[in-house]
Amino acid sequence: MTKLLGNFFPIKKNNFLIFLFHGVIKKNLFSVRNYNNKHILEKKFIKILSFLKKNGNALSIDELCNSIRNNIDLPKNSYLITFDDGFENNYSIAAPILKHFKIPAIFYFSSDFIENNSVSWIDKIEHCLEKTSKGTLSLPWSKKKFSFNNRKNKIKILENIRRHVKNDFSINITELINNIFFQCNMKVPNKLYSNIDKKINWKKVNKLNEHHLFTIGGHSHEHFSFGSLTKKEIDFQIFQSFKLFKKNTRLDLKHYSYPEGQKRDFNTYVIKKLKSKKIICCPSAIDGINKISTDFFKLKRKMI
Repeated sequence: MTKLLGNFFPIKKNNFLIFLFHGVIKKNLFSVRNYNNKHILEKKFIKILSFLKKNGNALSIDELCNSIRNNIDLPKNSYLITFDDGFENNYSIAAPILKHFKIPAIFYFSSDFIENNSVSWIDKIEHCLEKTSKGTLSLPWSKKKFSFNNRKNKIKILENIRRHVKNDFSINITELINNIFFQCNMKVPNKLYSNIDKKINWKKVNKLNEHHLFTIGGHSHEHFSFGSLTKKEIDFQIFQSFKLFKKNTRLDLKHYSYPEGQKRDFNTYVIKKLKSKKIICCPSAIDGINKISTDFFKLKRKMI
């Protein structure tokens, strides 16, 4: 991982990197779940921050935005740490390590995850395949049946599902989940509590927000791609997240990130709506390095 980070450095003056994390765990408890390392091991996270502390110049989101808006040069090797979604391990594992290295970070949280410890569609399907030793799945976009009896087969199916769902908004995700669980003879869970499932609560959000190193941002209400929604649905997702953050943290959100975050997952209407709510900055999850001239609502990030 540090070799990979080394490929990004040196970063030119007035350019900057935004790193995107989701979770940090002490131990991987699963065979299939987390196969893409959405939740990285604590040891790896420490190595990453150690490298960045030695080689980079950490900025908070407000330092970054204020410097650019006021024409203040950014030093070489500038970077920002971000987390998406709202996993509890952000608070219990990642935050103490960030404090140790004195590195600022912004956490973008989906309000329904906090309210209800709800589970994303892909985490439900991963859970289903983790718990089912073998079987055969029919998927709506293929005449072929997908058999699985080992980790490799299951990961191939998960990759296939990810690819189709994220590129085809006509797929009814609720129906897809129900159908997959039915074929596996399992009940769809509303909540899960493993180290890669448990979400942060409002009390811990407030404690994070109290620390000078940390900033809290919104990430919609239910973590649906904005690109898949009508204008009315977009309005609700944004309104509800603002409402719940205000109610539970007294925060008037200034920062946001798009769920999923690829080009198809946001549009000019979403940007206009966020600006009307006085959001300053909303990075995407599109891969790349940023310049000071990059639009604050089209910033790129490097997935870790």
